[in-house]
Amino acid sequence: MTISDQSRHQLHQRLDEVLGADEAATLMEHLPPVGWADVATKRDLDHLGDRLRVEISGLRGEMHKEIGGLRAEMHKEIGEVHKEIGSLRGEMASKAQTLFLSLVGLQVTAAGLAVGLANVL
Repeated sequence: MTISDQSRHQLHQRLDEVLGADEAATLMEHLPPVGWADVATKRDLDHLGDRLRVEISGLRGEMHKEIGGLRAEMHKEIGEVHKEIGSLRGEMASKAQTLFLSLVGLQVTAAGLAVGLANVL
C-alpha cells in the first residue's frame, strides 16, 4: 500500500481528534517522511559499505599498476638519455682530440714557416 500525502493528512486529523494536537504532532514526527520501503536499514548501509570497500580496493590496485607502468617507462627513458649523453661525450672527446692535434699541427707549421723565413732573411 502506497502512502499518499492525503492519507497522511487524514491520519494526522484523526490523531488530532483522538489524542490531541500535541500528541498527534509528536506521533506524526516519528513516522518516516516516505514509505518504509524507502528507508535504509543498517544492513543496507553495511552492504553499501562492503561494496564501496571492494570498489576502492579495485581502484587502488589499478592505480598501483598505472604507477608501476609509469615508473618503468620513466626508468627506460632515463636509461636512453644516459646512453645518449655517453655517446655525445665520446663524440665530443673525439672531436676535441682532433681539434687539439690540428692546433698542434698548425703551431708546428707556423714554427717551421718562422724558421724558414728567418733563414731566408
